[in-house]
Amino acid sequence: MQDYLDVLTRAVNEWMPEDRPASQAPPAAELERILDVSLTDAGADQQSLEDAVRAYLHYNPAVYKSDFHKLLYSGQNKPALLGDWITSLSNATMHTYQMGPVATLMELELIRQWNALVGFDRDDNPAEGVMVAGGSQANLIGMMLARHHVCPDFKTKGSGGRTLVAYVSDQAHYSGQKAANVLGIGTDNLVAVASDEDGRICPLALQQAIDSSLARGHLPFYIGITAGTTVTGAFDPVAACSEIARRHDIWLHIDGAWGAPILYSKQHRHLLADSHLADSFTWDAHKLMNVPITAAVILVKHAGALKSCCSGGGGEYLFHADENADYNLGERSIQCGRRADSLKVWLSWKAVGNQGFAAKIDYLQTLKASCVNMIRQSERLEMLAPAAYVNVLFRYHPEHMTDEDELRRLNIAICKTMMNDGGAYVDYAQYKGRYGIRLILANEEVGEDQLASLLALCEQTGRELADQPRLAAIG
Repeated sequence: MQDYLDVLTRAVNEWMPEDRPASQAPPAAELERILDVSLTDAGADQQSLEDAVRAYLHYNPAVYKSDFHKLLYSGQNKPALLGDWITSLSNATMHTYQMGPVATLMELELIRQWNALVGFDRDDNPAEGVMVAGGSQANLIGMMLARHHVCPDFKTKGSGGRTLVAYVSDQAHYSGQKAANVLGIGTDNLVAVASDEDGRICPLALQQAIDSSLARGHLPFYIGITAGTTVTGAFDPVAACSEIARRHDIWLHIDGAWGAPILYSKQHRHLLADSHLADSFTWDAHKLMNVPITAAVILVKHAGALKSCCSGGGGEYLFHADENADYNLGERSIQCGRRADSLKVWLSWKAVGNQGFAAKIDYLQTLKASCVNMIRQSERLEMLAPAAYVNVLFRYHPEHMTDEDELRRLNIAICKTMMNDGGAYVDYAQYKGRYGIRLILANEEVGEDQLASLLALCEQTGRELADQPRLAAIG
């Protein structure tokens, strides 16, 4: 064991330097030529394993660096990292209390606290939940719960010729399509409802879509709205959508994978007002809370709904009717073997408390406002969408350039050039037909000076690329 601990120590102290670029991996074909990742009949020596670990860290993006802004997470949560290491060391599984006693109690406490923040857990309403392998699985279970709500016999008998229809925003995460496929709803029966100029689902368009389905003799069963869309960070209007859902007895699910932590902040939680009106809720701790991937939860307002929907089998050998039966979380889950992700989240939350996460949200929102102000003061940078959350979508727009396709290629080239040159690692995205640079502010170690330098680099790179013939080669 000591040899492996020594490798881990060197990895932490020597192989994750602060002065490295956020991204330094070559194209896949080139990396295949550089690295030998083959598996062989004979085992390898310790040095070979150490070399592989070092290469892994070298080429992987440095998500811990303050100039990593590509994805909906960045930075390093040290208490959570400790929890991740200990979880692997103990290798608990979460189907029964016996196999994860402390982790079970921690998970139940996390679920209580999350439900309290969302507004599900009240004196007259004991809510529930279960940790899952990512927001996509949480959204899948949310749609599965909706299907069980409207057609409880679907679980045993199948569709019976019924056409079930689900509704999400045209800005919703693509996990809705995956869920419709897995659950046998059919992706053609997932309706993408129009969003407004702020990127929020239009309640009127939602009602019209439901009316259209009813006119066809179809069965509306699920409305999935988003708290923090992936491109612009928009928050869909909960109260208006809830009114429509209640009118038609449709399950209302909120995908808060990205935006849910806004509920920690007294100053900004109004963005997710009325969250208690939903039936279920997705929350990813591995996004803005920076817990190591994966750590997510599906929260449900109605106690007993998860077991009724998800359970099946295992009673004869696993889920014993003993004194711990009420603590066996496996029957709430669509998994059997399930990693004990609660420890890393619990340690993180215990370390900083609600106030720590609130302070992070408040700081990042202030930083976002400064970033937007810098962009608006620039002559050549322009915002492409409102920035309600910590997503900032903007683009470089030379005075002489008016063609949208040319602007698309230029801003994609800016992102790729900065990445390849070892600069800030940002991504590009499309919003309502226009492409821009998507900057995610998820790391509280980022300061205004760094953002000013990043935006200046965007402008400089844009100027250098704008008139280059090679820009035309970008598809």
